[in-house]
Amino acid sequence: MVMELLEGESLRGRIGKGILTWERVLEIAIPIAEGLSVAHSKGIIHRDLKPENVFITLEDRVKILDFGLARWTEMIPSQELTSALTAAGTLRESGIVMGTVPYMSPEQVRGVHVDARTDIFSFGWMLYEMLTANRLFFRPTTAET
Repeated sequence: MVMELLEGESLRGRIGKGILTWERVLEIAIPIAEGLSVAHSKGIIHRDLKPENVFITLEDRVKILDFGLARWTEMIPSQELTSALTAAGTLRESGIVMGTVPYMSPEQVRGVHVDARTDIFSFGWMLYEMLTANRLFFRPTTAET
């Protein structure tokens, strides 16, 4: 097993220092979007995208970390997926909910089939947080969130 030694800070640490300028948000968001695009093009869904899992190195490189909950999916064309969802109601995985609740898509919270859109949903929450330094829909307990 090999692990990369990274020096810098997580996106959570950076957000904790205050609101980022929209220019800085773009400098961070574009590499995240590009990284997700590459993963999704290979059928990999992260399923736990959150500021703690994004790292900004001292060289200002943005890295998506912790693919521990990632899932490889068969590449299903979106039209076929839509037809399958319409015909079957929902496509179930194991029914187990995995991820970090404040950043989970509604489908992920329900434990039903997720695809690349669940990461895009989480990415949207991260963008909001970068721009406002506030968590959207964050409550004291998981159940309340």
